[in-house]
Amino acid sequence: MHIRILLILRAITLIALSPFIPTAFAQSSVPSATASTNDYQGLSKEWFGQWKGEITSRSRSGTTQKFDMELKVAPTDKPDRLEWTIVYNSPQGKSERFYTLVTKDQAKGEYVVDENNGIQIATTLFDDTLLNHFNVGGQRIWSSHRLLANTSTREIHFELSSADESQSSKSVGTENGLEVLSLPVNARQTGILKPIAIPVVKKETAELPLWKKLETEAYRGKQDDIYFIDANRGWYVNGAGKIFKTVDGGQSWLQQLHKPGTYFRCIAFIDERHGFAGNIGPDYFPNVTDKTPLYETVDGGVTWTEVTSIEGPPVVGLCALQVLKEPFINAGKLESRTRIMGVGRVGGPAAMIVSNDLGKSWQQIAIQDNASMAFDLHFFNRNEGFVAAASNSDVSQSNALILSTIDGGKTWKKSWQSKRPYELTWKISFPSRDVGYVTIQSYNPDPSVQDRFVAKTIDGGKSWSEMPLTKDAKVREFGIAFANERIGWVGATPHGFQTTDGGESWTVCEMGNAVNKIRLIEIEKDFIGYAIGVQLFRLDLPKSNLVPVSRKLPGD
Repeated sequence: MHIRILLILRAITLIALSPFIPTAFAQSSVPSATASTNDYQGLSKEWFGQWKGEITSRSRSGTTQKFDMELKVAPTDKPDRLEWTIVYNSPQGKSERFYTLVTKDQAKGEYVVDENNGIQIATTLFDDTLLNHFNVGGQRIWSSHRLLANTSTREIHFELSSADESQSSKSVGTENGLEVLSLPVNARQTGILKPIAIPVVKKETAELPLWKKLETEAYRGKQDDIYFIDANRGWYVNGAGKIFKTVDGGQSWLQQLHKPGTYFRCIAFIDERHGFAGNIGPDYFPNVTDKTPLYETVDGGVTWTEVTSIEGPPVVGLCALQVLKEPFINAGKLESRTRIMGVGRVGGPAAMIVSNDLGKSWQQIAIQDNASMAFDLHFFNRNEGFVAAASNSDVSQSNALILSTIDGGKTWKKSWQSKRPYELTWKISFPSRDVGYVTIQSYNPDPSVQDRFVAKTIDGGKSWSEMPLTKDAKVREFGIAFANERIGWVGATPHGFQTTDGGESWTVCEMGNAVNKIRLIEIEKDFIGYAIGVQLFRLDLPKSNLVPVSRKLPGD
């Protein structure tokens, strides 16, 4: 709180002029605990928009003051936070405050107002009435306001009272001996705010084209990875030990390798001839006997050889590969140096490998002390990156886990961890340096556990929040990819999902079942997307479709 606010609160006759009092109104305006399908973090859509009204303040001494206040309520990019902006038009002049409403326990109606200066105030909701009670500068403040919304009226009715704690008096009951401390009310404020704007400004959302099925060899289960070096040349792999190649953008495929007993889980290429394929390894899936975790080709996939140059203890299996090409200046010329990285595996043990010499040698990065399973990775450069992981190899005890490093894996930090059992992370997508998404898998056998989430960061992974995806116990998430910060897809069973507003809302998307990997290839005028699961689908996405769309509420 500002010192000016505390001084004004001590002067009861001037309490009506204090900007703190209308602040209390904003602090008590929080989402409803009785959420409906039209709620956002428990806050009914009727709260959203811009409000304005006149506040009347009366003191016990008989002083009456009036001033105008405006309130703006809107979603943010974080699912558990709301923008809460208050503008005062008092005799002292115009003042604008920017606050954040943070959800603590929506089911219990518990929220916190973060003034973004270290001060946080608890707020509770009962039905349509929002309440808070706090002490500041020797003053005790009670506030409440109620949303009235029907077919003809939409108003916020506000009331606040204050008492000076120094004027309290104590009395004792003669029958029960109870001590009662009472405080005389010094001032009361009332007002009605009415909307001056529609709840949320809507614009036309981006119209996304449909995914189209490609003809491939029939496969009974989930196929795991696909990789393209340009718009036409690419490869995909599956658990039957097969590798396929296309040179015409997926219109036709040629089988290059069939190795029974091998489960090819991931694939990546440095160029049109040099590539690597990772094997999940034995003792997890049935009929997988191959103990070689990594294979290499130098002729575009015509032949594949075992990689035997991995230093350190044996790596059981791999789930993901990344080819990182970093620009650097060499003798006055801009060139790039390549680092190849891999992580695994589902079921454990966790391992990470890197090569800085185009696969001639491989070193292990210690990760097993920080995670029991590892599924995917995304590095921005050779030092800064993330690994999608799990906290325990026993899925019933596991939390979804995201690890981060800023020194190339010498040290790791727990960037985020879920609090629910039976959860894993799966795949990562960073459409920009600041904004990233990670899918969260739930294996909870309890059918009443229906909430499914996607983890999101908007500050480069310093913090993560959970974005609701759907309420459906049958849904299991797999792959994820975003074309920009707002437009993206999640592969899942029994179908996929897409968003055009950064994950604030999702719609069903037919892109195949159990899509484990989504690859987006950017060319001059378009994106080409490939989604591989039980089947293979392709998306042709003109960049004109990627215009930003306004935020909208679930149900809009």
